[in-house]
Amino acid sequence: MPVQFPANGWDVRRNGVHACPGVLASRCLQVTSLASTARWRDCVECLPHKTLAAMPRNGIAIQITVAVEHPVRAGHTFAWPPQVKRAQVQAGFEGLPSRTGVYQAASLIKKREVSLFVWFGRSRPTVSQVSRANAELRRARLG
Repeated sequence: MPVQFPANGWDVRRNGVHACPGVLASRCLQVTSLASTARWRDCVECLPHKTLAAMPRNGIAIQITVAVEHPVRAGHTFAWPPQVKRAQVQAGFEGLPSRTGVYQAASLIKKREVSLFVWFGRSRPTVSQVSRANAELRRARLG
């Protein structure tokens, strides 16, 4: 089941459940959901190059992939809902603009591997941006 974001003025998308890259569906299935304050301009599972290039400084984008893998490989590092900490936001990521910030985390939650990216339109998000991202994560439902 994909993560369900409420339709509350954010651009909300998800793809269908499919085999994880490079393995059979019997070994691993995944689905990605996202919510963005700016229009998402990339594929749902892509690094958001176009989205971040157009994102205003106060913009936020949340990308969550949920996978069920046999055998389980992830460990438990956060509980649901996840909470972004401003001090853990890093500037620049794999060729993305250095003016943007990203929070990245992964955890095993109820036998599901959850991978989370929260992108911000500035390298050091404001307290308000982090609060808004955390509020959206609290409203998201892990199926």
